[in-house]
Amino acid sequence: MKLSPLTTREIAPRIPSEVTAVLAALHLSDPDTSLLKALDDREWTSLLEFCITAHLTLPLAQLAMDGFPDWVVDRLKANLADNALRFENIKAIYREAAKALDDAKVEHLVIKGFTQAPDYVADPRLRRQSDFDFFCPPERIDDARAALEAIGYKSYDVNEAIADHTSVLVRLGNWQWSGNPFDPEMPLGIDVHFCLWNERASLIRIPEVELFWERRMTRVVDGLSFPCLSPVDHLGYLSLHILRNIFLYEWIVHHVRELAIFLNSHADDDAFWQSWCDTHTPSLRSFEAIAFYYAQSWFGCRLHCQAAQEIANLAVTQKSWLQRFSGSTLEVMFRQNKDSVWLHLSFVSSPSDRVKILTRCLIPPRIASIGAPTVNMRNKRMVASKDSNPLRQYVVYLISRSAAHAHASFTTLTRGLRWRLSQHRLLGPNSEMTDVSVHEPHAYAMKVRRHTKKVEVDKLGARNEL
Repeated sequence: MKLSPLTTREIAPRIPSEVTAVLAALHLSDPDTSLLKALDDREWTSLLEFCITAHLTLPLAQLAMDGFPDWVVDRLKANLADNALRFENIKAIYREAAKALDDAKVEHLVIKGFTQAPDYVADPRLRRQSDFDFFCPPERIDDARAALEAIGYKSYDVNEAIADHTSVLVRLGNWQWSGNPFDPEMPLGIDVHFCLWNERASLIRIPEVELFWERRMTRVVDGLSFPCLSPVDHLGYLSLHILRNIFLYEWIVHHVRELAIFLNSHADDDAFWQSWCDTHTPSLRSFEAIAFYYAQSWFGCRLHCQAAQEIANLAVTQKSWLQRFSGSTLEVMFRQNKDSVWLHLSFVSSPSDRVKILTRCLIPPRIASIGAPTVNMRNKRMVASKDSNPLRQYVVYLISRSAAHAHASFTTLTRGLRWRLSQHRLLGPNSEMTDVSVHEPHAYAMKVRRHTKKVEVDKLGARNEL
């Protein structure tokens, strides 16, 4: 997979040209499918594999597909049809799990998944869902798990040091993997969350999140009734979830696009944003504003003036980081980087906590055991091994992981040092810090897309000459 550098103002994220093409097509204010139509079959194959992992297959399938290869159109239509059938299974499984919790007198909230409809995705059938996320009061977690285990769910390991939930519960039955990630019959796991923001993992306290439970409500989507967060807190939770994943160097692209859809459709909703300001404190809104920046930068959504103002109100250090490093969160999907550690540190004042965060960044916190599936995974992708010996595979994994972490750590330190030095120059006695305009992220995205379009045109011209 060839990585193509994109011209940005400071740090250029290197992402494959086919991924740039799908991001341009999914742009909200100025969508452009011309780059997709220029892809060859090899690039399409690479893109479709990426979209499965990035949860962008169904957004891609909703585009006008004129000019796409026939085999791509057929596959995307099949994915849409399978996922529509899968949602019927999702509703039945949720009702069974909810009844088990109700019978045990355990209250819960549903977060993410089908609760994203209709504000963040038009229809739940247009969103891929592989599990359920339930939040329960911490003191009832054991009761909730017992109720679900009583109907056949079994526990599988999870790294609870960073997770917001206990070990995942799965009921496999006789199902076998067929290679179809949209298989209507594929079982869904259940994650029982004990928190909506993990202070232990982030070392950042956001006490306002504890009030989300008190403001819970019931909604109905496609005939399915469920308890969920209020609209204002739903926005808050999704924004914090994006921030959490930025801190953990995780993929966030599909969450950011769903957030962009909400922000775009609510850009003129004065009543909602007044309620948001009345309900969420300035401190909480400052965390949410980081996610708002990403949504506008990557997908060109419109912003209500209040959302735009929250971006403008961010600390100078955070605006400087976003201006320099926000593209790193795209690049992390293809090569490891840890640039977001500097954003994380900007929210932490305790020296000891800052040392913990930096140490955790520079020293790998988790090493897989021999035979674990992650031994043959790189950036969420399975890597075929020519060697069937588990021990030799593990040695290759350790060498590869160590080299990747060493390179990422060195790059993070050098980039961070250059950034801090540039800040000192900008904030010196004879200089002023250039503010990051709330409209600058969209200008950044447009600049990237114009450059990429030129690269693709040049590539097509070269093909024609051949």
